[in-house]
Amino acid sequence: MAPVAAPGLTGAADTLRPKAGTRIARNRRTSVAMGALVPGYLSSRGLPPRAGQFVLTDTGLVFHSADGRFREAYPLVGPVRNAGGRRWRPAMVTLVYVHQEASRALYVFRLDGGVFQTESPGMLLEVADRPESVGGIAVRRWQPDQPLVASWDTAAIRRVTGRIAGGAYADTLYALFGRPARAAGQVGEGGRKAGRLGEYLAQRDSLALDPARMTSEDQLRHTLAHELGHRWQARAPGQLAVLWQGIPEMKDTRRYGYASATEHQAEAVAFAVHFLQATAAVPADWEPAPLLEQYERMVPGTSLVARYLALQPIYAGHPLRPTLTTRPAPR
Repeated sequence: MAPVAAPGLTGAADTLRPKAGTRIARNRRTSVAMGALVPGYLSSRGLPPRAGQFVLTDTGLVFHSADGRFREAYPLVGPVRNAGGRRWRPAMVTLVYVHQEASRALYVFRLDGGVFQTESPGMLLEVADRPESVGGIAVRRWQPDQPLVASWDTAAIRRVTGRIAGGAYADTLYALFGRPARAAGQVGEGGRKAGRLGEYLAQRDSLALDPARMTSEDQLRHTLAHELGHRWQARAPGQLAVLWQGIPEMKDTRRYGYASATEHQAEAVAFAVHFLQATAAVPADWEPAPLLEQYERMVPGTSLVARYLALQPIYAGHPLRPTLTTRPAPR
């Protein structure tokens, strides 16, 4: 596995209009007010989307998840650059495309390490086009992300890897995809040079993780699910091939899995597992379609994989199992 980004439900044609938001924003030469809100879904560092809202503060954009468990800040402008005798700070909010579907439009923005989907872009259109229109913003100091463990601390790497690979979350994955023959190890030098956060070696039936290059346990869990998705590919290729018929390709060229069917499938597996785990405690009458639609836009095929996995014994008591397994998946 490596870096990870988004989208597109089928059924209505996607309209890729990278400059659409720019044209809209340029017609509005107004200042953006502090405290302005934009609701939507954020995929942070390639992880599945969270519902919540961005708030414009005096230090930049701050995302608050709807469940109150997650908060993350994003800068409006990047570090100073010098070229041709000119100094400037690049904008860090970009409108990637607009997905037109029937009477509604979905705006997809890229931020520093995140992708945000919204139907009500509000001030983000102005921020993406003219970050200088936001007055009173302090420039945040740029600091590198802190890894889970130091790259030189072999003992800590083994401890973190052992904890995630030996915990309850991993047990759920093993029930779905089987347990590799060997204990989880560390990504080797070759894999690290290739930028992989994890590896599954089918010949040895072993997987490796690299927590020293991850910033959260969410990333570590996601990587574990992704790599065990590769195990499923290796052990049941025909099963996955049948499920995958008619799945459209990703459209965001920077999302991990773009233009690679095997990596796309493994990401869909990781997204599907995340969806089932994240909704394990919702009421039985909770409607999954709106959230699952966001996952599907990020990684097409997620909904079909989620419906298949919901049929497995480990999810027999999942509150959404009846809904997921009796409705057709969006195509």
